[in-house]
Amino acid sequence: MNRRAFLVWAGAVTGSTLLPACSMPIAADPRPPGLDDPARKHVAEAIISTFENSTTELRYAEAQRLGDGRGITAGRAGFTSGTHDLLLVVRRYEQSAGGSTPLTRYVRPLTRIDAAVADGGDGDGTRGLDGFEDAWRRTSQTDPRLNQAQDGVYDDLYFRPAMDQARRLGMTTALGQLALLDTGIQHGNGTGPDDLPALITETGPAAGDDPAWLRRFLEVRRRHLENPAYEETTDVWRESLPRVDTLESLVDRQRSDLATPLEWTFAGTRFSVG
Repeated sequence: MNRRAFLVWAGAVTGSTLLPACSMPIAADPRPPGLDDPARKHVAEAIISTFENSTTELRYAEAQRLGDGRGITAGRAGFTSGTHDLLLVVRRYEQSAGGSTPLTRYVRPLTRIDAAVADGGDGDGTRGLDGFEDAWRRTSQTDPRLNQAQDGVYDDLYFRPAMDQARRLGMTTALGQLALLDTGIQHGNGTGPDDLPALITETGPAAGDDPAWLRRFLEVRRRHLENPAYEETTDVWRESLPRVDTLESLVDRQRSDLATPLEWTFAGTRFSVG
């Protein structure tokens, strides 16, 4: 099993796009909005981008084979050939283009990989994907519809489900919602024992924006990263422990509003926005 539970969901310019700059810093507010506020959503996405690609930019054109059991990892949210979401992006791009695209020839091998993973096979297989990385980079840099397809799949699979969970929990802070969003991106939003819903259930009932609940949730996530349900993912998941470290540091600093300017450290590197 890869970092995302296999997603049984269907249908759903530049290579690196800077997050849109705000006209002024985001001010601290006694009752600030959550990630429904575009400015705070941009900050959250910048933080997640440092987790995924070590930069505050959204790396739409990124594509590489990391040797982590997920095949090819590509795009702004680390879509992978072994976890279904990369296929969804390629299909959505083809739909928006109204026909064949430079990535169309990869639909069939991506679909085969999907079927193999659904049957319990290895998600690291990349047969038929020779040249995919170069084709992805070139297309991202020349056709904005591919990047728009990435945005659409990201919102459908990760952002909206995380915000639905936040509403059910009564969690309104931007930091709390960021913690749910990042967990959904890495762990998945399905029914697996390491997925976001399972981690929420294990944490117990939330009391709105109680920071104590958020701390417990992050500790539960840490335990699952240290000892994942599927042993073959142990090394990969432990490499993601700095994600939890960063989120916990923001809780410690009481930066629940994600107001800018904002600095954080991830895996020993300092980043900032605003």
